[in-house]
Amino acid sequence: MTKITNIILAFLILCCASTAAAGEGSLFEPISVRVTGKYLSDADYKDSDGSSSIAGGQMRVNAGGFSFSYEGQHYSWDNVGQLNFGNGQDDPWNTLHRFSLGYSLNGAINENWFYGAGITGTSAFEEQMEDSFGGALRGHIGYFFNDNLKALIGLRAFANSIRVSAMPYFGVNYTDYAADGSGYFVNLGMPATEVGYSFDKVSTLRAAFNFDGKTYRLKDDSSVSDAGYIETSSMKFGVYYDYKPIKNCSISIGPEYVFARETKFFDKNGDKFGSEDQEAAFGAFFNLRYKF
Repeated sequence: MTKITNIILAFLILCCASTAAAGEGSLFEPISVRVTGKYLSDADYKDSDGSSSIAGGQMRVNAGGFSFSYEGQHYSWDNVGQLNFGNGQDDPWNTLHRFSLGYSLNGAINENWFYGAGITGTSAFEEQMEDSFGGALRGHIGYFFNDNLKALIGLRAFANSIRVSAMPYFGVNYTDYAADGSGYFVNLGMPATEVGYSFDKVSTLRAAFNFDGKTYRLKDDSSVSDAGYIETSSMKFGVYYDYKPIKNCSISIGPEYVFARETKFFDKNGDKFGSEDQEAAFGAFFNLRYKF
C-alpha cells in the first residue's frame, strides 16, 4: 500500500502544478463546504441478541477539482456478551475514522462528447493509521443526446490492504425544468439512482437508492482482530427534502432505510475469517452545503 499511496500523492502534486500553471486564482476556486450528520437506529446482528446503533457525521471541502473529507462513525453497543464476535466483554469497536483526499477532472471532447477522471486516496481506521491506506482511480466517457438527456459509462479501480478490484459504472441523467425552476429529474445508475421533483428554484423532493461499502483498520489490541480489518457493506433508500434559503446555501433532511447489511472480518494479513449480517434499520439524515 506504500507504493499506492506514493502514486496518489505524486499524481495530486502533478494535478496541483498543472492547474496552477493554467492561471492565477483558478487553483482552488470555486470552494464549497458540506457538513453532514446522520443517525441509524439500534439493530440486532442476525442469530444474536447483540446490537449496535450508529451516530456519525462528515465534513467535506471541495476547492476547484480538489476534495478533502473527514467522516466519523460512532457505534453504541448493547448486549455485547451475546455477539458472535469480539471477546464478549468489551465493545468490538467504538469510533471509526475515514479521511479522503482526491482530485477530479471533467471536460468536453466536442459538442456532444464529454469525459471525466479522478483519483482518491483514503485512510480508514479505528485508532492507528498504519496499514489503513487505500486508493481509487476512475474514468468515464459520456454523450449529450440533447439539452435534457445525457449518459456515461466508466471504470473504477480500487485497492486497499485486503483487496484489489475493479468494476464498471454507468449513469443516465434526464432533466425537464421550466423557466421558474420547477420540473423533475432522473439519475439512473450504478451504484446510485435518484429521482426527484423541484417545486421551484428553492424546494426539491427526491428519493435515492445507493450501495455503500467501506474498509477499516482495527486498533492494535482489538478484541475482534489485532490490527485486523472489517469491511462494512449495505444498501440504502432515502427520501429527502432540499431547501435553498439563499442562493449559495442548501439544506437537506430526510429519513433513510438501510438494509442488506453485512460486516466481514479479516486478520492483519488481509485473510477473511468470518462475517456477520445485521438487521435492517431506520435512520435520519441532515446535510448543509455552502458555496463561496
